[in-house]
Amino acid sequence: MPTKNTLIFIAVLFVISFSTTFFIIRSNDHKECDKIINRELDKNGIETAKEEHVCKEKYSF
Repeated sequence: MPTKNTLIFIAVLFVISFSTTFFIIRSNDHKECDKIINRELDKNGIETAKEEHVCKEKYSF
């Protein structure tokens, strides 16, 4: 049977992991991101649109 210290360690590890995951999800709001739509004509004369997702963030989770 696990000791009291082991159970406390597992509980603290779980809380830290959950908190970190929650922080990453909540703080990744993409406020500095843009969608750029490039419209081009292909060789057949059909207009095509390409959408790009551009982020200014260094890390995007």
